[in-house]
Amino acid sequence: MNDVKKSSLFSWLLFDLANTVYAFVIPGLYFSVWLVSEQGWTDQALGFATSSAMVIVAITGPWVGARSDGSQGKKPLLFITTLACIISTFLLGTFNVNTSVLLFIISLIGFNLGSVVYDALLISVSNENNRGKISGMGVAFGYIGSLTGFGVATYLQNIGYSYIEIFRSVAILFMIFSLPAFIFIDEKKVSTIKSRIKISESLTIVIKSWKHSRKYPGLTRFLIGRFFYADAINTLIGGLLAVYLVEEAGLTPEDSQGILALAIVVSIIGGYIFGRAGDKYGPRLCTLVSLVCWMISLTLAIIATEFDQTWLIYVTGVIGGFNIGGIFAVDRLFMTRLSPEKHLGEFYGLYSTVGRFATIVGPLLWGFIVNTLGLGRNPAMVSLIILLLISFFIIKGVSDNQ
Repeated sequence: MNDVKKSSLFSWLLFDLANTVYAFVIPGLYFSVWLVSEQGWTDQALGFATSSAMVIVAITGPWVGARSDGSQGKKPLLFITTLACIISTFLLGTFNVNTSVLLFIISLIGFNLGSVVYDALLISVSNENNRGKISGMGVAFGYIGSLTGFGVATYLQNIGYSYIEIFRSVAILFMIFSLPAFIFIDEKKVSTIKSRIKISESLTIVIKSWKHSRKYPGLTRFLIGRFFYADAINTLIGGLLAVYLVEEAGLTPEDSQGILALAIVVSIIGGYIFGRAGDKYGPRLCTLVSLVCWMISLTLAIIATEFDQTWLIYVTGVIGGFNIGGIFAVDRLFMTRLSPEKHLGEFYGLYSTVGRFATIVGPLLWGFIVNTLGLGRNPAMVSLIILLLISFFIIKGVSDNQ
């Protein structure tokens, strides 16, 4: 990897594995099912909890990103946010349900703010020629983490342990797999000046960063396009897909977990293949292909539930799994192509803000269609397809030149 140490690269990859254990098991599957199916919360209430966390992330993300561009670097901030996520995850279910939801919100904030600086560390473990490949390897490692978390959680559930033990096991796994990142990643510092930006300036930074992004061709348009596809994808993987499979498709929690496990295995392959393709054909083309596949996948899910064709759910799982790995691999490559290295933390903060606002709007839109309008989950799924279609036409007009 040229001048990149193997220990540095491997530690970065392991962190992707660590935080995806959390992302899949906690918001993506077990906590959401525990909250809706066991504690009686609605899709809309779950959406409000997720959205409230994302509001905070959206406002503070650019501050974290801009601060990480200073001489103090990204690793100290990554450590703080990761620790917050681990502790709050470990305590889920320990107290009453309202306290658990508050802890869930804190864990989401820690996880998402950590992702801002972790993604920007991509330049420390790659070069311009292999960045797509390394990003794809990170996604592949991440979904190995999902498989690991899923395997541990399923085993614990099968031998009679409760959701609380599952939550604690995820926190411990996150801690173990993330530790090498803080020890071995050889960070590439982009500034010798210490950042003194205050958190009270977060909103100002968002506005300044948005204006700043317009200086770099295609960056602003890409971020707008990303808003729409992140809105659709994050709405599903934020927990509502697990609810959809159980409540709409009529699957047992065990069957839904089996489909998600299949999707994870396929996503490992998708992340690596899309990452390599991104280096060769460019992230723009790969993103467009992935968006088309996403639209096909969600359409098949609607057909499967409307006409009671359960086998189509498995087809949806394969297509969706392959493309969730793919789109996140080329997503990071697209950002590094369009952003200068010295402002990468700042723009990843903006990138995070766009993604988190999308995560705010998506669950609220889903809850509004399902609960307020009473139209059901398939019309909500149609709304996600429309968002993906809008994103396709926006991204189509973006050049991915370095």
